[in-house]
Amino acid sequence: MLRLHDNPISSNALKVRFLLAELGLEYERVEVPLTQPRPDAYVALNPVAGVPTLEDDGFVLAESNTILRYLAEREGRDDLRGAGLEGRARVDELLDRWSLTFRPAFFRVERPALGFSFAVGFGGAPPDPEAARQVETEVAPVMRTLDGLLPESGWALGETLTIADCSLAPALYRTLHTGMDLAPYPRLRRLRDALVARPSFVAAGPVG
Repeated sequence: MLRLHDNPISSNALKVRFLLAELGLEYERVEVPLTQPRPDAYVALNPVAGVPTLEDDGFVLAESNTILRYLAEREGRDDLRGAGLEGRARVDELLDRWSLTFRPAFFRVERPALGFSFAVGFGGAPPDPEAARQVETEVAPVMRTLDGLLPESGWALGETLTIADCSLAPALYRTLHTGMDLAPYPRLRRLRDALVARPSFVAAGPVG
């Protein structure tokens, strides 16, 4: 049995639950508090103490995008992982671009919109919608770049859902709670609406 150490509100944990649901895999959930410091037992399992961490029959793996790759390869799902050398490279390219460039821009909006503090997590500080709208303006060039990278139809990399979509989905879903306006980014909005309506994403239990 797979065991996932996660937290319902963690977007990184949600992306893994999304893929687990897409794969139809059963797993045990162990909730990890997002407050700092993390419990000693969890730090012993994952010294970096990030959320989530996956256990698979004694094999312990952290870092959400790495977990996505592992699970897709574990199940032999080249459609999700990317078919062939070039297909996998395209998926990895988007995963890296997302983590390094695009996800931080979304998080900049989430912090004031949802009242984030590093000691507590979301809800640890008063929400500041006005500041969130200002940040939206500041990150608009990054959002335009992301919108331009997406196809006009299908998923993030074309007609086949991949683990790149699983990685993007939680932050796109959270725009429904931050009030972030995706109207200027029609491809991004179309992708968000398709992802959040997918039965496996719903089954993953998204929390705003």
